[in-house]
Amino acid sequence: MSAAPLLAAEGLSVAFDTPRGRVHALEDVSLAVARGETVGLVGESGSGKSTLALTLLRALTPSGGSIRFDGQEIGQLSSRALKPVRRRLQMVFQDPYASLDPRMTVARIVAEPLRAHRFGTRSEIAVRVAELLAAVGLPEEAAQRYPAEFSGGQRQRIAIARAIALEPEMVVADEPVSALDVSIQAQIVNLLQDIQTRMGIAYLVIAHDLPLVHQIADRIVVLYLGRVVEEGPAEAVVARPLHPYTAGLLAATPTVDTAGRPRLRLGGDPPSPIDRPSGCAFHPRCPIARDRCRSERPALTARDGGRRVACHFPGEVPPPLALRPDPV
Repeated sequence: MSAAPLLAAEGLSVAFDTPRGRVHALEDVSLAVARGETVGLVGESGSGKSTLALTLLRALTPSGGSIRFDGQEIGQLSSRALKPVRRRLQMVFQDPYASLDPRMTVARIVAEPLRAHRFGTRSEIAVRVAELLAAVGLPEEAAQRYPAEFSGGQRQRIAIARAIALEPEMVVADEPVSALDVSIQAQIVNLLQDIQTRMGIAYLVIAHDLPLVHQIADRIVVLYLGRVVEEGPAEAVVARPLHPYTAGLLAATPTVDTAGRPRLRLGGDPPSPIDRPSGCAFHPRCPIARDRCRSERPALTARDGGRRVACHFPGEVPPPLALRPDPV
């Protein structure tokens, strides 16, 4: 029997009331992250990725479903009861320019979670801050400087140091490299992997770049309009996507080599979460949609090889799209 997951969401839903109507940001989302595992969550802007991240961290309260962390139900816990959990479950935000308080020194920023959780004396916190800066590749003198004095990549290193300060068991990274130059992206990805190797941290990495997620993830979960449409081992999902939306994400990425292969293009924009299409929500944009897709919502069904897909005609997509090898 496999060990219980570190984080597990079951039937998770989040809805917001707006002047235009009720927005169903997440509907019946289930996923799990094992200890030391990296799960990639991908989808276009507006698919619900960040809402899911904030809900798993309990910055948002779910409308329905459950969230269990290390076996404990945390979906409806009060802020006070959540404090011990927050020590073990941290986040790295997308924008390293907005996520750091410009009025605080790096030492204060990195020490903030240590002080909040009564880590130790002032001198012990100072020692820990120095260790954390070294762990993310920043010099000791960076501690007394301010965020404005650093590049985007260096700021994200500061944010990572803050996230791992309490040695959490899991980190949710919401688009951690999307605001950075391509050359810096690789450095941050390598840093996250090095930290995982040293500390055994589990990651939920959120991105719209499927090849990037493939590079670092053990499993990939694909989200469309607040619902999971595909999940499976990263290699299998990239080599043979079962859902046409996943195939479209791959084909739309410049780093995918489609020479000599049919190319699937995603047309149009995702529908409004206020007025969802009938049947499969993807059918207005799907090149293989049929009458059944317009009238019947496909269930998320288990497949061989640890995969799940919500499609009436799984696998009826262009041949596998291979990633270009990394440049030497």
